[in-house]
Amino acid sequence: MTFPGLLRLVLVGALLGSVACSGGPKKTTTSAAATKKRKADARALVAQAREDAKNGEVDSADQAYEEAYALDKNFDTLEERVDFLVHSGRATKALEAAKVYYDANATDAKGYKLYAEALIMNGKGADALEVSDQILALDDKDPAGHEKKGRALILIEKNEEGIEELRKAVSIDGDSATYHLTLGAALHKLGKIDESALEFRAALKRAPDDASAHVLLGMALRDQGEFDEAKDYLDKALEIDPRNGRAHFELGILYNKQQNQNDAETEFAKAVKLSPNESLYWYAYGEIFRVQARTEEAITAYKKAVDLDPPWPKALTKLGTVLVDQKKFDDAEVVINNAIRREPKNGANYMQLGHIYAAKNKKKLAIENYKKFLELTPKGGASDKERDLAKELISELGRK
Repeated sequence: MTFPGLLRLVLVGALLGSVACSGGPKKTTTSAAATKKRKADARALVAQAREDAKNGEVDSADQAYEEAYALDKNFDTLEERVDFLVHSGRATKALEAAKVYYDANATDAKGYKLYAEALIMNGKGADALEVSDQILALDDKDPAGHEKKGRALILIEKNEEGIEELRKAVSIDGDSATYHLTLGAALHKLGKIDESALEFRAALKRAPDDASAHVLLGMALRDQGEFDEAKDYLDKALEIDPRNGRAHFELGILYNKQQNQNDAETEFAKAVKLSPNESLYWYAYGEIFRVQARTEEAITAYKKAVDLDPPWPKALTKLGTVLVDQKKFDDAEVVINNAIRREPKNGANYMQLGHIYAAKNKKKLAIENYKKFLELTPKGGASDKERDLAKELISELGRK
């Protein structure tokens, strides 16, 4: 834990001590009627925010949430606003809102958890790890602390440590469907599909009407090759929640695996309509257009995936690749350099940048980037063809 993190915990202890030793804050005279009206106004604003969010009116929904919280300081309202912002393509703003509460409420563990979640959703694994350690310093048996720490560790590619922390969360609170789902999602991400399916089944046992549990089990079954059973679970998720964009997205992946691109495109279209601020869904939509050589539609979808906050990292690479294929080298250079800043270990980015510099007759830079591609791309599998091409291009540029 860094020095600021330790200092914060010292501050927590000091504040808790002062509260315990003093007679508590002095009561102020407040009109009961005024308080009741303020709370009623806040509830009305939250209702308005939910309606605006349902209609896709992001700005007005956010303003209503902000005004509701200013009136009543209800943490549930803040938590709902942060979740709304994350899923509205405004993860940075969600992080800012969570941090204000975290900074102002050093004794409230809820603030730590909300801030850690916002950091994770922004892909800031190292920062989230520090905050989750602060949660566990307050209570090392807090399952939420272990869950946040596990996800943070996986973000910084400390996968086995991350899985261990997620297992701790499940062992502390095995009745929580959420912790089983989180562990299952992490196992799935690491390619441990069979184990992930077991966790999703455990979650579904605890929450049989949870649409997300049906979606994730359907996803795992699909990746086990059990297509019919997978579709049954995904269909059930949509029966429970007809507006579940994730279910349509996973169905799209299923149809894509079955080489049924027309149905895949239909499902991805539904996914982006229902969840227009999920960058991954737009990326997948772009992929379907790309494999069908519908280049302009692919570019539009990739750009949407890139413009959302946070963007889907692979969308930058694919957008750059399509722009290179179209010989739009200046635009492609900007996109690929942004991709490298986000994913410096993705060899495909350097391959494309090599193509760009070769087209611009910048031979030295082209060779450097092809060599970087070879350095980052392991031998074996489909990548060997790309490796052979990079070597050939390096040799050719060296002769010129």
